[in-house]
Amino acid sequence: MIKKIHILGIILASVLLVSCIEERLSADDTESASAYLQVRGNSLLSSTDPLDNEIKNLRILAFKKSTGQCVSNKLYSAELNDVINHPIDEGVYDFVFLANEPNLVSILDGLNGINDYADLGNITYPEQAFRSDVPVPMFQELKNVEVLPNRGGARVDGGEIQSLIELQLERLGTRVDIVLEGEEDLTDYFKGITFYNLPEGITLMSASNASLGRSKNRSFTLTDDAGYFTSVSPSLEQQSRGIVWVKKITRFILPFSNFSPEDDDSKAITLKVDMENRYSPSCHLKIQTKGVAGASKDNYTLPYNSALLLTGTIKAPLNLNIQVTPWGEEQHDWQVQNRYLNVSDINVNITDYNGARITFSSNMPVVKVLPNVIVGSGSQTMETGKVFNDLVLGTGETSTSRFAYTYDAVSGKGSGYMDILLDEYNMDMATFQTNPNGRSTVFRLVLSAEDENGGNSLQREITVNTSQNGIHFAANPWDGYTYIGAFFRENETGERIISMQLPKRTDGALGFWNVKVDNSYKGQVILSTTPSFDPYAGTDNPGRPELYPVRPNEYKTEELVSDGTEIKGKGRIYFRVAWREANNNSGNTGEKTPKYATLTVTYATANWEVSYKLYLRQGEADDYIMNKGTSIASGPLSGVQRSYARKVSPFNLIDPKMKNKDQNYVELYEQTDKKGAEFVDYPTQAGTFYQWGVNKADNTFLAYFRRAYHPAQPFNGTSPTGYWASDQAINKIPIWASSGAGATTDYEYGYGNEFEICPPGYHRPTDGYTNQISYNGPYPNYKWNGVYVDIDGNQVSQTNSSGNIAFSEWRQSLWKNPWQGETVPGNEQVKVGAGTSLVKTAVRERTSPAYQANTDIFLLFGLYADGYFDRRPKKIQSSTTSSVQVGVSVNSPSVAYRGTIVYNPETNASVFFPASGRRKNTAGQLEYAGEAAYYWSSSTAPKTPTWDGIIVRSVWAVEIGSWNPGHLHTLPEFGHSIRCVKDEISSN
Repeated sequence: MIKKIHILGIILASVLLVSCIEERLSADDTESASAYLQVRGNSLLSSTDPLDNEIKNLRILAFKKSTGQCVSNKLYSAELNDVINHPIDEGVYDFVFLANEPNLVSILDGLNGINDYADLGNITYPEQAFRSDVPVPMFQELKNVEVLPNRGGARVDGGEIQSLIELQLERLGTRVDIVLEGEEDLTDYFKGITFYNLPEGITLMSASNASLGRSKNRSFTLTDDAGYFTSVSPSLEQQSRGIVWVKKITRFILPFSNFSPEDDDSKAITLKVDMENRYSPSCHLKIQTKGVAGASKDNYTLPYNSALLLTGTIKAPLNLNIQVTPWGEEQHDWQVQNRYLNVSDINVNITDYNGARITFSSNMPVVKVLPNVIVGSGSQTMETGKVFNDLVLGTGETSTSRFAYTYDAVSGKGSGYMDILLDEYNMDMATFQTNPNGRSTVFRLVLSAEDENGGNSLQREITVNTSQNGIHFAANPWDGYTYIGAFFRENETGERIISMQLPKRTDGALGFWNVKVDNSYKGQVILSTTPSFDPYAGTDNPGRPELYPVRPNEYKTEELVSDGTEIKGKGRIYFRVAWREANNNSGNTGEKTPKYATLTVTYATANWEVSYKLYLRQGEADDYIMNKGTSIASGPLSGVQRSYARKVSPFNLIDPKMKNKDQNYVELYEQTDKKGAEFVDYPTQAGTFYQWGVNKADNTFLAYFRRAYHPAQPFNGTSPTGYWASDQAINKIPIWASSGAGATTDYEYGYGNEFEICPPGYHRPTDGYTNQISYNGPYPNYKWNGVYVDIDGNQVSQTNSSGNIAFSEWRQSLWKNPWQGETVPGNEQVKVGAGTSLVKTAVRERTSPAYQANTDIFLLFGLYADGYFDRRPKKIQSSTTSSVQVGVSVNSPSVAYRGTIVYNPETNASVFFPASGRRKNTAGQLEYAGEAAYYWSSSTAPKTPTWDGIIVRSVWAVEIGSWNPGHLHTLPEFGHSIRCVKDEISSN
């Protein structure tokens, strides 16, 4: 039975009427009874909202104390402060008072037909009776009331005689008010809220409605329910926390939800914040309660006669801090007395790419994370520091890079936060190979509030559900698995996630790291140690980075001081970076031009301390890396003006039919239209492979024209029939241009007309001439017994044709000092004059300079955060003939890899080339994926002898990767990537 609660001083606040019985009774109808009960509602509820106190009708039921028989059942209407004289004979009764009963036929019939007390238990008010647009149903029960004769008043439960009984009605519903906060302006996204899992009603005489279903939902939208929503300006306190958007949502009336056990989350009411075109966060409504021995636990009930104020910052997951404001003085056991430790959430989900922020408050001087976590539901433990990043306080520490608690001894209150982020527990390559499908582990982390001596502790256990789907790598500047840059389109300012594991130092301590925005860019770029709150980061379907802006961590002093331009941490390197605003740079022609910036990343591990630059780019427009018109400082073109530099696209090409396809795409190739390829969406995506060009004079090869080969399939093995054009039998020398000054019958012109796939306005870069053979350096370079020989074995004088590179768009666009010749990785043996008496085993000499890091070309090899590669799990690319490599979206046309940034050290302009590898010339096997990139030019190279004396046609290509960069003439049968440059003048 609902207990009598001595709190609300309400009652009859306005008693109008709608009678559901035959007669309409007024407040002074006394009939002929020998006595009456006089009641009055002359005081309001504790709520200051008149709607909460509104009463339209009051039913009075009286039951004989001795038998339970209903002897009086009347419905009244009255005005505020009117006295109701309820006629009844003298005697002892149990009274039930019902205000604002639902105006539903089934309810009215049930109440009118009450015969005895037990019948009340059969009355159920449905969920729709509890709404904001109708008065709240109310209830009070007075037991053992003696009505005295001759209208002499009444005595309640043996107490003093009262001539007038002041009722104290209790509401049978719950009021919910919500304040939503945003760290960004959410006006364009916020559309309303939805309550899920509401109970189907309440049973009149029971404090529990556990037996009723919970299938009801309610949605409230800005469009249809505007009266609930109010936009307000952030207070000074809110502004200090970085809040810029506040929405107050007022007075939802819900049926109470009471059940046992109180921590049964399957019966919890769920609130979802409805956001258009982005993730809609949600959470269970729950209240921290006092359990056994004062320990805290979750309470998912919403007891009757209760008002809740929910305040939450819209993130993912959504956390709501609930302030209990009962409609009266009853606490419902919601506040932990004497000692308390309140936390914003005790059950969170994270991947290895995102984190969870938990805020907490206490009246204890010390709050800390215990040094061990519990694994799963058993008793196994692990060191907290081996699982989560820097949460445990060291000796003398009051905060870490992920944890802080501030206590005010004067007020006796403190507050803090912790960002839960995986650390050493992240999977490395070896762990992933034993868990190729990822792994999920539940950890139970313990937060402890204590006095100064560590005693009198109050602890909260926080369940952290972790899922890991990919591989993580230790920060190492020499192995190519360190982040080297980040890319944003011109209108993008959302997060890019930079994450690298940092091994412990030799003394077992966590390594230190810091990141600074370099001086000239401090007003443009922002950093934060706050982890990503995208709940899907680290999966193959992450959220859009634009939905997760970057702001300084308000809990970190150094970030507040530096305004997000300098951050630091310990252990795992994890931070987010973004531009502060969209790029509005315009060039001389009015076209957008990219912006560039650099960060300085410094970290210390067990064996070294390293500092390097991380290159940022904002803008997808094609741009110069080495500026056109500048003078070349050294090399074969020393002193020459750089007239063939071109604006380079930041994206590889892909056939439109393969673009944005996942691993369910099964085709091995498509055929691209002339000038019909498209750019991929992200710089790290490999795009499709193309052969340079097949024999265009032989109709046998028409099916292979502009064939776009899948960037990650098929797996190694025998090439399917009709898959690969490996024997092209190109009889004449293929020339890209339609004609040329050096015309000869050995040439076949017009390959560009058939095989150019760059979109209109772009073309395949030159590497020398396009209308004749380009030697690009000393040739021949085959040396036998100290003399140079040609491919026929004849002794000849070497000619230096390095002047050819004056027409190379590849070399002038990327190289500060363009090289001559090709980069053979050391001298190699070839056979010349095969089949003749002049057969000789010659040495093919290197004709380009030996590579020296960051002298003639400036580059870094590693990971690149472009909003795609940094948000998805890195997995093993199994379809490669080379060593095991990793990528994201592996085995799909959308595959992406680490790769190489080429940059200009004077302007910091940069462009990224993914290490997409290539397809082998013989059968199209994938090789070197994740290790190197190969790109075609539009220039033809001289014929080349092989180790077995076969003379082959060659074209010029570029190799950019984890080993020496450079140029090579190679067989046109290989499958390479295509990178376009912007049309400026006609190619030679």
